Amino acid sequence: MTTLTAKQRLTRAVRGQEVDRIPTIGGWMNGPRNLAALAGITVEQYLADPPRGVVLANLALGVDAMVRPAVPTKLQEIRTGVCEESKFAGIEPEALVQLADSLPDNEREILATFDAAAAERGYRDFFEGAFANWGGIVPLGNFWEIGGPFPLYHQFGYIAFLSACALYPDHVGKIWWSRCVTARARAKILVKLYREYDLVPVLFCGEDLCNNQGPMASPEFLRQHYLPHVQMLIAPLVESGIRLVHHCDGDVRLLAADFLRIGFSGFQGFQYEVGVDPVKLRKLRSPLGEEPIFFAGMSVSRTLPFGTPDDVRDEVDYFIDCTDGGRGCFLFTSNVTGVEVPPENIRAGYEQAKNHRLGRTSTAAHPRWPWAVKHPET
Repeated sequence: MTTLTAKQRLTRAVRGQEVDRIPTIGGWMNGPRNLAALAGITVEQYLADPPRGVVLANLALGVDAMVRPAVPTKLQEIRTGVCEESKFAGIEPEALVQLADSLPDNEREILATFDAAAAERGYRDFFEGAFANWGGIVPLGNFWEIGGPFPLYHQFGYIAFLSACALYPDHVGKIWWSRCVTARARAKILVKLYREYDLVPVLFCGEDLCNNQGPMASPEFLRQHYLPHVQMLIAPLVESGIRLVHHCDGDVRLLAADFLRIGFSGFQGFQYEVGVDPVKLRKLRSPLGEEPIFFAGMSVSRTLPFGTPDDVRDEVDYFIDCTDGGRGCFLFTSNVTGVEVPPENIRAGYEQAKNHRLGRTSTAAHPRWPWAVKHPET
């Protein structure tokens, strides 16, 4: 087929239509030195204007789209989103009970303090800033508050939060419900803006529910106290035809079918080393019979930091094999890359996706993650 524009490629892939090659997504790369190298500028030039340096790096990679990007500003900055339990010493699970008891019991009172105009302005600022400053890279909606407010550990720490899940499930559920009510109001604003700006009909969201051992709380608990609220939250977007992709850290296998059941259309990640198998996830279906879409992530824990460019290329081919020739597959990183990732590995991944036309047919009945084949001990 003829060469598509980035927006055409992304939109057609989201809708399950034929595309010329798998779309690519950027924005999750860390390390000023790495970003400067990718952009072809000096570190000093990067540090003088980090947001511009991030854009230049992604333009050099030729990405089709970018989520809200990581913008490192310090040479020693190596991680984002760290939650340290030591900062929550002295917080007891009863703190969540106190918060829940202080919350209104109806939506009207919860929304009385919601500033819809400010929320809309924030979303407009993101999209309009991207249109103005990203050099033609297509912005993809990436708003964590839309995917569900699971990680109360950021407010109370892991011990108090998880203890409260066990001791006071109804109270934890009420906190989630109240935050989902507000987030649903935000989702309705996004529906309007997606139409107004004619955006690619996909939104990337979903907070961390899992670690390498599986869900942080039991699936049964989540199905009763959490997932119904998230389903209510995302319904306006789902009903308007916007497909939602859930971020997947850790071992998500026990919850993957639940995410599809409540309205998500696909997954982003993955941590293959804990047993997550895209081939098996691909066999799941939504209630309407749709196969999931993948923001298939190059591994930030194995292949990108420790492999060679050829290892990365093999991993990209693996994604294409897992998706029957790249159908519904978007190339991304599994998480924010670390400063230890060689720029040449990142370049190799995006180049392989751009140069690889669709239609590749795997010779294996069940493709295996190449890193595990070459390095079974890791």
